[in-house]
Amino acid sequence: MYYIQNWDQIFDGLDKSNITADDFKAAEVEVSTNLDDVHGPIIASNDTLETVKKDQKNYLTFNLPPFKTLRSLTFILRSRGSRWSPTFDDWGTFKGTWSWLDVELWRPTRGPKPTGRDVHLAGNGWELDPKKMIIKNKKYMVGTWLLQRNRHVMKTWEDYTVTWDVNEFELDDKVAAKWEEGFSEKGNNDPEVAKKEKWHKGGWSPNGQFVRNLKPGDELRIMMKASTREPGWKCEVMKCDVRAIWT
Repeated sequence: MYYIQNWDQIFDGLDKSNITADDFKAAEVEVSTNLDDVHGPIIASNDTLETVKKDQKNYLTFNLPPFKTLRSLTFILRSRGSRWSPTFDDWGTFKGTWSWLDVELWRPTRGPKPTGRDVHLAGNGWELDPKKMIIKNKKYMVGTWLLQRNRHVMKTWEDYTVTWDVNEFELDDKVAAKWEEGFSEKGNNDPEVAKKEKWHKGGWSPNGQFVRNLKPGDELRIMMKASTREPGWKCEVMKCDVRAIWT
């Protein structure tokens, strides 16, 4: 299979590169017959079955390759959450589900002291006070972002493909299309909780801003998480492939 990693070479003139017109046609055919190629080559992978309950666990750690411009990251997952819950109306949805995967971003502490900008990127991350920075093994955590929630009560494994593309922006919180319809059953039982709870449509959100702020060599960690507050929740992951397109 011939994969064109730097598409800009095509437009710089075939005579200036070792890519021929036949190579380009072959790549077009390959992309049309192998959908995985649309997301680029695999840069990290784990196919070990792991489970975590009322805790978190690192499922996969990897560093980004050298790049000039990172176009997209695609996470191909197979996972599931708890297989029973008393909130029956939430079953099969992404509402009220406390089993999920996050992406953590870590950078080395060497060099200039990180600023507030360095310890919080725009997007669906979390605000971090630079004075309370999490530092381990000479690295600091920039932040953590939601990758994918598991469906509420799912006995079978489910496959998810999440692509964070540099050209896609997260919807504003005021846009209804960003959220699952209605509140969770548990939230409805408590009006104050219901007002605060919002669950992402599809269990994930576009995060182009995250991709735009990444640097070559950044360390990303795929974290399995299950609520420490809600009894019985667990997160199981069977597979995670990470693909990337860059120039």
